[in-house]
Amino acid sequence: MSNFWKEIWDSKGLGKNNDLLFLDGYEHLEIKADSKVICKGISDTLKINEGESILEVGCGAGFLARELSIKYEYVGVDYSQPLIEKHKSLFPEHKIQCSEAINLPFPDKYFDYTFCFGVYQYLPDDEYAIGMIKEMERVSKKGILLGDLKEDATREQHLPCPKNKIKDLGFKEVDSFYTSGDCYRYNAYKEYINDLE
Repeated sequence: MSNFWKEIWDSKGLGKNNDLLFLDGYEHLEIKADSKVICKGISDTLKINEGESILEVGCGAGFLARELSIKYEYVGVDYSQPLIEKHKSLFPEHKIQCSEAINLPFPDKYFDYTFCFGVYQYLPDDEYAIGMIKEMERVSKKGILLGDLKEDATREQHLPCPKNKIKDLGFKEVDSFYTSGDCYRYNAYKEYINDLE
């Protein structure tokens, strides 16, 4: 696995900057990234009810966690220990831990929903991406969301996510949460029908 992105995230976590837009990689966007708007998009798409449990894969320093932990039973994981430590220093009440996305430390069907946002493009390759999706599905009861996907890479180091590939995996497409009609970014989700107990 390439260390290119890991070194960037680790260096952000080790730095003195506490700006969440910078720490979680939103500082370069040409549009305003609003955590309330993104979190509403996630909760509306997945139809999350207040008090339900959610896991964020790639929680970073807490840009989305600060909103989601108010209404939901929130847990976050990230592969960067320095970012996890930064997150803990900013939001000590959050339930977060260091973990790789392809080896989530939770039992099957542990959460109602699992999502990642702004993570896919930083994955090392398609094999890792499929492994992450399988793990997200394994720990989820009701659905998963892959957010802020790029159909085409905008940097050489980005992993693109073509819409036909994600549809072949059973996902439904939904527009970008940043701006309607954004042709570069989109989101995808899956819902599960639970067996009656």
